[in-house]
Amino acid sequence: MDVDVIVVGAGPTGLMLAGELRLAGVRPLVLERQPRLRETPKANGFSGQILELLRYRGTAGTGSEAASTGRSHPAPGFPFGGVQVDLTHLADPPLRVLGLPQPRLERLLDERARELGVDIRRGHEVLGVNQDDTMVTRDVHGPDGPYRVSARYLVGCDGGRSRVRDRAGIPFPGTTYPEINRLCPGETRTDPAQFGTSSRRCPCAGHRLRTVTWPSRLISG
Repeated sequence: MDVDVIVVGAGPTGLMLAGELRLAGVRPLVLERQPRLRETPKANGFSGQILELLRYRGTAGTGSEAASTGRSHPAPGFPFGGVQVDLTHLADPPLRVLGLPQPRLERLLDERARELGVDIRRGHEVLGVNQDDTMVTRDVHGPDGPYRVSARYLVGCDGGRSRVRDRAGIPFPGTTYPEINRLCPGETRTDPAQFGTSSRRCPCAGHRLRTVTWPSRLISG
């Protein structure tokens, strides 16, 4: 076998997993079909246990260093089952948020994984998979053409529409939410915190906009 674990997807989940595996003495290989790090922010920050995990690991400064610069702050509230839970009346709110755009987070996790010796191959798309009782083999198409790689385990970190899950025949039962949200970067001359829960119409698309707590982030639906 070429490696111990093949990780498909070099987003935050795949990169974090690869780093953790390397710390445990495992040989991971990360395959990502996108040729380079993404510049489009799918998210502008994160909160909850992931923040505590990154602080605990000292992930290239992602947790402790970012928090020390003042970018980590208590969350004023969070949505739960369609209800906005207000945390502003608590002396010590239990939830903190860190305004760190996803491209920056991925870059930090990428640097950390490479420092640990993780092999990250960008521009390498997984085409097929075969497995038996001892190993899994993947057909991959890279910049220099097709090749095959084998490992003991394969992990799909390739998003909600995971090709790995589909090709492995793993079902994804459940229900879908009918609302469609779109993220777009935007600028406003008014502090987004002053918008509250009101909605505004986007002049370019005619959609209703709902602001969230991080500046320059709008959600349209």
